[in-house]
Amino acid sequence: MFVEVLLSLVTIAVLYVVWQIKAYNTTRPTDPPLYPCYIPIIGHIVQFGIHPLNFMQGVKKQLKSGIFTINIFGNRVTVVADPRQHSGFFAPRNEILSPREVYAFMTPVFGEGVAYGAPYSRMREQLNFLAEELTVSKFQNFCPAIQTEVRKFIDENWKGDSGEINLLEDCSAMIINTACQCLFGEDLRKRLDARRFAYLHLEMEQSLVAPGVFLPILLSLPLPSAKRCQRARQELQDILSEIILARQKEAVQNDSNTSDLLTGLMNAVYRDGTTMSPYEVCGMIVAAMFAGQHTSTITTTWTLLHLMQPNNKKYLQRVLEEISEFPDNLDYDTVMKEMPLTDKCARESIRRDPPLILLMRKVLVDTKVGDYTVPAGDIIACSPLVSHRDEEAFPNAKDWIPDREIKIEGSVVGFGQGVHKCIGEKFGLLQVKTILATVLKEFDFEPLHPTIAEPDYHTMVVGPTASQTRVRYIRKRKQ
Repeated sequence: MFVEVLLSLVTIAVLYVVWQIKAYNTTRPTDPPLYPCYIPIIGHIVQFGIHPLNFMQGVKKQLKSGIFTINIFGNRVTVVADPRQHSGFFAPRNEILSPREVYAFMTPVFGEGVAYGAPYSRMREQLNFLAEELTVSKFQNFCPAIQTEVRKFIDENWKGDSGEINLLEDCSAMIINTACQCLFGEDLRKRLDARRFAYLHLEMEQSLVAPGVFLPILLSLPLPSAKRCQRARQELQDILSEIILARQKEAVQNDSNTSDLLTGLMNAVYRDGTTMSPYEVCGMIVAAMFAGQHTSTITTTWTLLHLMQPNNKKYLQRVLEEISEFPDNLDYDTVMKEMPLTDKCARESIRRDPPLILLMRKVLVDTKVGDYTVPAGDIIACSPLVSHRDEEAFPNAKDWIPDREIKIEGSVVGFGQGVHKCIGEKFGLLQVKTILATVLKEFDFEPLHPTIAEPDYHTMVVGPTASQTRVRYIRKRKQ
């Protein structure tokens, strides 16, 4: 009896595997070109995980198509890697190409009912609250706060006339410090120091299971990292709740020149007349930090690493000439309107090495992209990593060329496009450019790694490999 049951189970398993392989490899004439797969469940994840750029470029070349379908953990993932077809990914509404299903793995971090864990109507309102607080009018007095935090960090950590630092780690600390000061108010900044915030942020981040995008069952496992995430989020929520209650009790209004995202979210009112709960406020603050902290850190680090390479001395000299025209203490208009080369350097760093290698949606309705129709049920992805290395759109795409001319309109997607454009783009660039101008005016840098760092594709958000980002700082002599 036992043997019969065992044989039955084995037979069922084999039939399921055969069905799964056949189902993936069976396509309609209108489907995008398919990269064949005969490994059940795992699919192409191994090749993708080792080096996603090489793998996707190889598939694109082999299939002779910028739109193609691969298998990731049994899921059909259609990649839009043709810069001319980006609108097919960015134009459709969320009800057609949905982010909720693929980013559900963020729910334990943001919270139930927050962002991707909320119904679309509520998610749109929450994102609008954030957008209202991330407007140019709110940024006018951010530069002094950013520079104050950067100089404070330097005074505490960059001792003497020279020394060695890990640039990626230090840029991360400066980005967290400046974001906390600018966006969350002085009371939160005093109540929660940047080191503790960074620790809580890391505890939550380490709970994320990237394969959970494709294997949702992983999200429900009682892993130790999930419990640490829960504790970290609760600690942050407790701190925020204390501050919110104190502000409400004292009827404190933010009349200072520094915008305060915390106050904005506290006062936000949904269409149904309710206000955001402390739980939701905490979730949106975490969401804002997750969305910007890594990308701004990575962009700042890459830009400095490129500028200190011997073959980029001409760009460094021009950047130094550009920032030397302005006083030590910067303002918004100077940073955002009068530093075009610094801006190009930051954007070229995002172009060459985008922090997000795949932007994803679940296809809810058959969707036409180029000459193909992506069937409902697929995951559709736009890959900044592959699109930004397209030689037709970006000649000599491997090279870091801030002055490059973009050959194909809409080919740059590091900040998204259209209605799906990143709402934090301007704040992120303000942070990055202010930090660059401040440190480059006071320090020279020398790389300690013999070549430009390699991207670390084993992290959720891809930046330079941390072990290759050690540099020497040299304090400039006062004229």
